[in-house]
Amino acid sequence: MGGDSGPRAVCAALTNSLSAHPRVNALLFGDQPKIEEQLRLCSDQSLLSRIDIRHCADQVDDGDKPSDAIRYKLGSSMGQAIQAVAEGAASACISAGNTGALMALGRRSLKMLPGISRPAICSSFPTVKGRCYMLDLGANLDCSAEQLAQFAVLGSLIASELDSLASPKIGLLNIGEEPGKGGQVITQTAELLRLDSSINFCGYVEGDGIFQGLADVVVCDGFTGNVALKATEGAARMIGGMIQDVLAKTWLTRLMMTAPLASLKARLDPSQYNGALLLGLNGVVVKSHGGADVESFSHALDVAVAAAKHNLPEVLSPILQAKLDKN
Repeated sequence: MGGDSGPRAVCAALTNSLSAHPRVNALLFGDQPKIEEQLRLCSDQSLLSRIDIRHCADQVDDGDKPSDAIRYKLGSSMGQAIQAVAEGAASACISAGNTGALMALGRRSLKMLPGISRPAICSSFPTVKGRCYMLDLGANLDCSAEQLAQFAVLGSLIASELDSLASPKIGLLNIGEEPGKGGQVITQTAELLRLDSSINFCGYVEGDGIFQGLADVVVCDGFTGNVALKATEGAARMIGGMIQDVLAKTWLTRLMMTAPLASLKARLDPSQYNGALLLGLNGVVVKSHGGADVESFSHALDVAVAAAKHNLPEVLSPILQAKLDKN
């Protein structure tokens, strides 16, 4: 029920996803009549046998405080979806709704992985070398050095698991690459990462270094990460619009440049990178952009399916516990 488009985008994206992933089944939590109305539009009605609708009379609104969601809305569509993961009825939860409420309900129902104090929002960014993971993208506006170091560990493990990297390079987002740059928290975090033998810390990374592929994982606080994310999305849309303008000028331009420029536009499309993991929770929870359309939400579903297939919390938990015991 969350996001700007609600069941319309979610149901269309879900049926697309079920077509692409024949072994996946779905639980849909929300207003059953509204959900059924959208599912009737599906061109392949056989897919509906793999969807189980759980009617919920209540939902989390965008303006709800996280604390109110915990007190009053455990029975909401979001609350019940997360609870399904906690009870093992679902392998992953995905929502385009209230981020703060999603994180709070996730912490309450799923708890945290060993040695991790706060969840972090993690997503991938395109780079000239492929992609990198960046966290936190908005869950924690202020972070201690210890929390940033925890995010680095989580990011390193995710890159190892999802991208099969033996020793992912971990960078710390900063205003310069020189050792003396940055505030106290940044310098303290850098020292913690240098002392951690399980982390391949490659030093500070500036904003432009994210897209140059200088690191496989870039760590920052949620305020900085969210600003970087929104600025990146805005720049990508601007470039996409410029490409569209170029293609519209003359028939010769369209003839010669349509294929390469269309490929570039598709690569920069923010919808291709929708779907952020709430890392640190003892369960797979994926946050979709609230403004996601069908294509964008489909990509978020792909993130959830991949995380569920890798059993991320089950893989990460013993590693983090062993690291905790060692320290």
